[in-house]
Amino acid sequence: QVFIGMRAITPYILHYRRRLCKPLTNTSSSAPFSSSQGQNDNDHPPDSSTVVQGPSLLTSTGVHRPSPSMFHLPGLRSLPFWTAPDSIDSGNESQKNRRLRVAYNDPTITSAVQHVESNFQSIRDEYFSAVLGLGNGVRTESDHVLKPLEPDYDVASKGGEHAEDALHSGTWDWHSYILNGNRNDEFADRCPKTAQVLDELEKEGMLFGTPFSFCFFSTLHGKSSIRPHTGPMNLRLRMHLPLMVPNVSEEKIPLSSTNNTRPVTGIRVADQVREWKEGSAVVLDDSYVHEVWNDSEETRVLLLLDLWHPDVKAVERESISNMFDYARDKGWIGGGKR
Repeated sequence: QVFIGMRAITPYILHYRRRLCKPLTNTSSSAPFSSSQGQNDNDHPPDSSTVVQGPSLLTSTGVHRPSPSMFHLPGLRSLPFWTAPDSIDSGNESQKNRRLRVAYNDPTITSAVQHVESNFQSIRDEYFSAVLGLGNGVRTESDHVLKPLEPDYDVASKGGEHAEDALHSGTWDWHSYILNGNRNDEFADRCPKTAQVLDELEKEGMLFGTPFSFCFFSTLHGKSSIRPHTGPMNLRLRMHLPLMVPNVSEEKIPLSSTNNTRPVTGIRVADQVREWKEGSAVVLDDSYVHEVWNDSEETRVLLLLDLWHPDVKAVERESISNMFDYARDKGWIGGGKR
């Protein structure tokens, strides 16, 4: 494993970081690691890491633990979901109880949830206008009707975050404001309020900022699913703001292998299953195994955005961002990673 300070990163990152690592010598727990292929040993950022031997991993126990595919920072609080499920009469909940929806009553995540939820209607309206082409789509300065935004990410491609076969079945469309850490100016032009909401989170230091940062409208069409997988790291928490949810919440689908049932449309993180409610944000840790499905005939739409895990300190965020920027500049990671 690679250690930044006293915290560790899983071995897969070494594939991208071989020349970022400053070797540690005369330490029994370390494995000296030098640059290769003629690279200068001093060609690394000043906050370089140290390569040490990582521990063995215990798996297949039936107990769900965070298991990011690339990068693990120990010591962070960990839960599959950071928001409590909505009660049936959640619309009548007191403001105090709404605040208690967030795990640990964490002030940062609570603030982000409240900020995004308070702009639900504006964000939903912009999705209808920019993606579905409904509502006001006329440019007054040029007096022409704008075409709907096109999906901007090939979710069927290989070589992404999970580097396997296509992650989904059916149809899953992305319309991104931030894709692999890069902003889409056309999205900001067509969805200015949504972009503003996200930019305000960034100004407050909440929005995740690495090449593995995403903010997009996620449209999962009927009879589509996203198979079980884990995210690449535990540095972020992922928020869903449901904009359109199929009206089938009372229906259940039997599972063939057990006597259990599951919602027609929903998400599983670890061993917990949730349904979405329009306008009510869900915050989850995608370093747990998770899957999504929409077995209805209708479309499910949400705004997905990534937040820094609140336990990652400012100095760590700076070092992590510098590490990924350096790796991207070297071409070890790039825009093709999800």
